[in-house]
Amino acid sequence: MANIRDVLKQREQQRDQASKGDSEFPEGVTRYVKMGSYGEVNKDGKTFVILAQPDDWFVYFVHEDKVYEGKTVHKFRKHSCLHSPKETNADLLKFFKPDKNECISCKAGAKRKMFFMIPVYDPQYQTYRVIDVAEFHANNLIADYDKAEKPAKKFNKEYSLVGDAVHIKQYDKTFALESAELDEEVLEAAKAFIGFDINYEELANFREEADIISILNDADDNAVDKSVLPAAGATTQESEPKYDF
Repeated sequence: MANIRDVLKQREQQRDQASKGDSEFPEGVTRYVKMGSYGEVNKDGKTFVILAQPDDWFVYFVHEDKVYEGKTVHKFRKHSCLHSPKETNADLLKFFKPDKNECISCKAGAKRKMFFMIPVYDPQYQTYRVIDVAEFHANNLIADYDKAEKPAKKFNKEYSLVGDAVHIKQYDKTFALESAELDEEVLEAAKAFIGFDINYEELANFREEADIISILNDADDNAVDKSVLPAAGATTQESEPKYDF
């Protein structure tokens, strides 16, 4: 009989692989662009084709609580908030405040942050990928996006940076974006992914409540209110009846 811990670990790996679209990429590369000093977008940066304007970037919320103590220490495992949009162009005002009825992490008072997924075409792998960054970094990238687009709009009001090359790099503890150049063949290939129906809900990896309860139970005691968590083996949602009579 299989060990339940091994089964759960395997299910976790399968979910992660599905959400990242690993099958299309070589080992060590995922649908997410790795950001930071040891990532693909470091101080030297990388050039992409931007696939959507900021209003069409996917916005969702994440529960995360970390501190820097010589190294980054996470008080609990980072996970997506269940009280989040599941598609682009959602009414964000409905999601700004935590919802204790919809998300057990909100109920437990876990720290909550806004994140953005930015769709880009990666010429290196000839497919779409997403840049996943917190609100602070997204604000800086949006400001740079507007700066890069503004000069061209003086000559052509219809111009959009969407479908054009941008270079994104790590800069002063955040990220910067500027116009770049790529061959016309690359820009033409990228057009196939503009407006592409990206499954952001899958990429955000919204977990089942039982998984989240396990994460919260393992959290530092001062990071969440564990008194609101259900007893072991129970969930806050009604379970399906075992019988039909």
